[in-house]
Amino acid sequence: MKHKLLIIEDDPFISLNIQYALEAKGFHVIGIAETVTAAEELFYLEKPDLCLIDIQLGDSVSGVEFAKVLDQQQLPYFYLTSQTDPLTLLEVSKTKPLGYIVKPFTDTGLWSSISVVWQQYLSKNGNKLTIKTDGYVHIIPENDILFLEAFDNYCYIQTAEKKLLVPHTLKKTREQLKGNHFFMVHRSYWVNTQKIKSISNHTVVIHEFEVALSRARKEALISFMNEI
Repeated sequence: MKHKLLIIEDDPFISLNIQYALEAKGFHVIGIAETVTAAEELFYLEKPDLCLIDIQLGDSVSGVEFAKVLDQQQLPYFYLTSQTDPLTLLEVSKTKPLGYIVKPFTDTGLWSSISVVWQQYLSKNGNKLTIKTDGYVHIIPENDILFLEAFDNYCYIQTAEKKLLVPHTLKKTREQLKGNHFFMVHRSYWVNTQKIKSISNHTVVIHEFEVALSRARKEALISFMNEI
């Protein structure tokens, strides 16, 4: 599942450039808002994972006011900024952005401003998978998942501490994961590549488990791990 991005920017040329550049990097842009009012409507409707906020919008309400809403919700965001007056800078200092993207910028500059900080944020806070099974709701940090295992029309989620049977197929369960570090090593397994200890011709060792590895997938797995 791709991370959902909301863009708050009143210049259509800039907002579309951001959309095209970040969709090429795997984000899903759920909307572009030109005002804080429109941003709030999209936020509560679509529940984005990350926002990019222009500090100085043409609207009477600045992007800083929306940033304060995100701080209350503990949702991450970057500011889009050019020259800013001292009064606005004072308000900005009261908020908690992940960082600043200075306009004008290139596609490469945009991504370099976001990628490292965003990955650090994900590593620290992590994505979480919410699963309902056996009458209970389990909230599992994605980083705790060792692998997913197919079981007929169901799926097992294996962590170091427990194994949960969930009422979804392997494919559907994988689609709920947002991390880019999961890889299909066999038609019955998706593994967390960050947990791999060793790779042989037929198996992958993860924690204390041996998981089947298709011969045809071995080279692709090694290549994938070198790229992430």
